[in-house]
Amino acid sequence: MQPGAQLAGRYRLVERLGQGGIGEVWRAQDVELDRAVAVKVLLEFDASEELLGRFRREASIGARLQHPGITVVHDIGRHGDRLFMVMELLEGQDLSRLLARTPGVGLPLPQVLDLALQTAEALAAAHAQKVVHRDLKPGNLFLLSDGRLKICDFGIARTADATGGLTVTGRVFGTPSYMAPEQWRGEHVDGSCDLYALGCVLYALLTGAPPFAGTEQAWVLMRMHLEEAPPALGAVRADLPPALVELVDALLAKEPGARPDALAVADRLRALLYEPAGRPVRDVPTMDLGATAPIAATAPSRRNVLLGLGGLGLLAGAGGGTYAVWRLTGGDKNDGGKKTGDKNNSAVPSADAPDPGTAGIRMVQEIRKHAGSVNSVGISPDSRYIVSGGNDRAIQLYNFAGGGTLTLSPMPEAAVTCVSYSPDGKVLVGGSDKALRLHDVYSLELLGVLAGHTGLVRAVAFSPDSKTLASGADDGTVLLWDVVTRSTTAVATLTGHAKPVLSLAFAPDGTLASGCADGTIRLWDTASRSSTATLTGHAKAVASVGFSPDGKVLASGSADSSVRLWDPATRKSTATLPGHNNPVRSVAFSPDGQTIASGGGRTVRLWDVASREHRATLNGHLAAVTSVAFTPDGKTLVSASEDDRIRVWKRA
Repeated sequence: MQPGAQLAGRYRLVERLGQGGIGEVWRAQDVELDRAVAVKVLLEFDASEELLGRFRREASIGARLQHPGITVVHDIGRHGDRLFMVMELLEGQDLSRLLARTPGVGLPLPQVLDLALQTAEALAAAHAQKVVHRDLKPGNLFLLSDGRLKICDFGIARTADATGGLTVTGRVFGTPSYMAPEQWRGEHVDGSCDLYALGCVLYALLTGAPPFAGTEQAWVLMRMHLEEAPPALGAVRADLPPALVELVDALLAKEPGARPDALAVADRLRALLYEPAGRPVRDVPTMDLGATAPIAATAPSRRNVLLGLGGLGLLAGAGGGTYAVWRLTGGDKNDGGKKTGDKNNSAVPSADAPDPGTAGIRMVQEIRKHAGSVNSVGISPDSRYIVSGGNDRAIQLYNFAGGGTLTLSPMPEAAVTCVSYSPDGKVLVGGSDKALRLHDVYSLELLGVLAGHTGLVRAVAFSPDSKTLASGADDGTVLLWDVVTRSTTAVATLTGHAKPVLSLAFAPDGTLASGCADGTIRLWDTASRSSTATLTGHAKAVASVGFSPDGKVLASGSADSSVRLWDPATRKSTATLPGHNNPVRSVAFSPDGQTIASGGGRTVRLWDVASREHRATLNGHLAAVTSVAFTPDGKTLVSASEDDRIRVWKRA
């Protein structure tokens, strides 16, 4: 092939990027869409059916696997007698070249953990689609210039050293230094062989060479992989955490069933990448959190994602907030505290002991990143991050410990009214105007826009198994969405409310509660898509509902300034918690089910569930509290307000 050749009348070859025994890869220009692409051309005129089949399979797999860590395939075609494949053009270098720059040394630990985590996440996505790579190695892991990693050559057709195991003719399929024992034995392989290869890759990234090296003779390598234990990683490199050494040992287990799967590996790497306090171990430069630039949700920079969520050990004060232990003064009878500017304002730090009305609870952090009212907050299942949505049309992510901030680019329609993490921690959702936007938690990739409401979306809630998303809106409907398929068409519409649906919550058994502006609460059986009960008692709109962790108590907050407790089994109200003198806009149970937090006016009140007694009043917000949430570990309470602030509270 020559520069200037135009394949299928559309792809003009510009520069040859690489050449192998059976094909070439070119930088090319898609003249129809005016974009740069990579084109892989199969050079053999009389390629065997096996070779042609594998080439087509690679294209099919690449087109099917939609994940930011896997190379995208755009098209496949024929130019004369040659097949070609069109892929996204990657700018950067593969990991084999990166390793070659420091032979026999390996890479810094933070970088290795990051690269391995990205690889494990992509493998998990592939394995979920029943796709096994079978030739994972540094040369097939491509590091982009922005820090993201892509797995290349899924299902690629090669000659004698391509993929698979030993055939009856003795041909080796795979790269010998990274092949699992079952591949050498010619057995059927599944995703476990990719995890063995990942163990070899991790070993190479950490030490500069795979565990079995020093020879190119296939039969010698085969014996090593089948029979020998790799050199002890801890002895080769002494600075490694024991948990990482244990993980690599597990990946290099001879028996496939003894290896962890890709999801488990990703979880363990994520835990290693972040210390328990949430501070990253990455060796990266600091950044001015006050000047964090928005990141496009549809094409995030992995490096920016890492910097934003990592926290970098900085204080929130670097961006204009505070990170100090603030002592609280007593409760205020009017839900409002003192007016701004009053010298006795309860938002002013005090060295005095906390008033008994605060139950020894202190504000330990104030976050000011939104340019306007903060309408909703949610906490990640691992208790490390806050997600918030505001009138400034932005979704913000914060790291609790370090204060790191990441801003998703503004929603195109209007204010963000509601946000939530899925219980499995994989997806976050933001509601804005009449639509919902789903984002992948780790890449922040926009997974889909769910537009089905005809009125402003007011509330969202994930089912306990994370498979269903419910949304409520001003149009009076509750829509159910399939999170697994990410279909943009709702799977069910629940009707019955005559006014806007303001709040939603799932019980552990899957029962859905919806609070309405007409003062009623409906309970729904989401399996049959039917309403099972209507709860009445509030005199005004029900702005918030929440189930206790065991599902035996339902709490509701209303514009009538009350908090009510309900028994979902009997459909009866069991208690009314008075005390607020302004609309209650949010309620939340602590993870142990013993405490309820309610936000009304400018205060947050805490209640003992068993005794129904008021335990504490938390002051300091300068405007109405819009949302409260406990961290899943039960150690922290978060409150958001129209004063553009998020406050973090802990027991003294």
